[in-house]
Amino acid sequence: MSYYLLELPELLADRFYRLADRWKAQPFYSPCLIKKVQHPDYQAIIAMGWEAVPFILRELTIERDHWFVALRTITGENPVPEDCYGNLPKMTARWLKWGKARGLI
Repeated sequence: MSYYLLELPELLADRFYRLADRWKAQPFYSPCLIKKVQHPDYQAIIAMGWEAVPFILRELTIERDHWFVALRTITGENPVPEDCYGNLPKMTARWLKWGKARGLI
């Protein structure tokens, strides 16, 4: 096994947390969620694809935030029923349940 392959998961984590930290540090003055999810760092996390999903889910276990668009975009799934939309605790709980059922958390 090459050294590069052993280092890869750590590099993914470093990249994810660098992007996530910058995204979360942005002063989003608008209450509009669109600006948050269109931010280049958020979009770069989405571009990481499935490899970002465990990191996003881990973030949701620590702090509720608007990771739901990224999760839906990457996974193509949405475990959140419409009656939970806008309720961060319920949306978070649904995604965490989804992640646990798939062994991602």
